[in-house]
Amino acid sequence: MTVASHDAPKQADSLTSILRLVQSDADANASLVVASPSSSQDWANLIDRVRAAAQRTREVEAQAQEQEQRVHELLERVRDDVKLASERVRAAETKAANVQAQAEQRIRAAEERAEAAEERARIAEDWLKQVHEAIVSEFSTLTEVPSKAA
Repeated sequence: MTVASHDAPKQADSLTSILRLVQSDADANASLVVASPSSSQDWANLIDRVRAAAQRTREVEAQAQEQEQRVHELLERVRDDVKLASERVRAAETKAANVQAQAEQRIRAAEERAEAAEERARIAEDWLKQVHEAIVSEFSTLTEVPSKAA
């Protein structure tokens, strides 16, 4: 509706210019009328000018309506584009959130595996120490015996 209010001054300007044209022609004809009595040709010319002015007014109105229709169509396309862009943004945000959640889950799983591996390594080191102590204690007597015999 605001488009029509913007077009109203333009239409008024067009109508004013048309009326000025008719008025200037009428003024020119009036000077002729003063010189001679009005003839049927003068009246026919006036009617032709009024019809031309009315036709021009209809053309201007039709152009204004076409322009208003184009503006409405353009606005509708813009609204559709904005809606589509918003949907794409929401889809991208959802996908990003899903990717982030999966990444966090994989990081937690990797940390758990690393902790388990560290625990297994600690246990293996404890066993290796016990094996080493057993070897040293059991075989140290063997190494001491030959040296006593020497």
